[in-house]
Amino acid sequence: MKTLWLSLLAMIIFSAGCGGAPAASPTPTPTPLALVTQAASSIRDAASFRLDVSQTGPDYSIGTVYAPVIFRRASAQYIAPGTMQASVRVLAAGLPVDVDVFARGPQQCYRAIWTGNSWLNEPFAPGVDPQSLIAEETGFQAALDALVDVRFVGEEALENGARVLHISGSADGSRVTALLVGLIAPQGTVGVDLFTDAQTGYPARFTLTETVVDEFGVRQPEPRVWTIDVSDINAAGTLPAADGCEVAAPEATAAP
Repeated sequence: MKTLWLSLLAMIIFSAGCGGAPAASPTPTPTPLALVTQAASSIRDAASFRLDVSQTGPDYSIGTVYAPVIFRRASAQYIAPGTMQASVRVLAAGLPVDVDVFARGPQQCYRAIWTGNSWLNEPFAPGVDPQSLIAEETGFQAALDALVDVRFVGEEALENGARVLHISGSADGSRVTALLVGLIAPQGTVGVDLFTDAQTGYPARFTLTETVVDEFGVRQPEPRVWTIDVSDINAAGTLPAADGCEVAAPEATAAP
């Protein structure tokens, strides 16, 4: 009888230990579509942001008013509603050259070594319009709306330690040009990877992977990969002075 009572007591103690409060359910991850929609909406509503564009793989040629040049990298500061100043590193006649571009709406001016580093009030890359970056029908939202086969990859960390949510998909290259400031036009179907800040939902990085076919129709073994980092969203600031650039006045200031 004593053994039976001890066994019952042990069962009661064991049951009490196992019966505590139920474990909290993990917070569900938003759907890929919800993450994409939030990223598109937040960048459209931003007062300012910075874009840094880099490229690996086969060279990409840009047609300019000066001559065709090879793109290397670009950094652009955007301030709503439609002003942007960018620094573009290109290869011109085989030499590395930095070109400064200022744009307000469709108006542009630029300066480079061949202008004597003085601003010329003419487009460097015709068709680039900062307002198109946030326009619903042409900008980031249109580019992200064009994604198909969207899937959630997982939570990751960028090189700077930022925690991001990784979403992958694909799109027609002609529909994602806004992600490259309208300066670059990827061809064919491109792979698109979106990394959104895990806390704010803001876009932190886009990568576009483009299959390259040469002028003879031969597919190149290495893809062309564009990396677009987005930072300083809604950071207060002003654009650098562009003395001599008629479209630069008055200076625009980001909302705090």
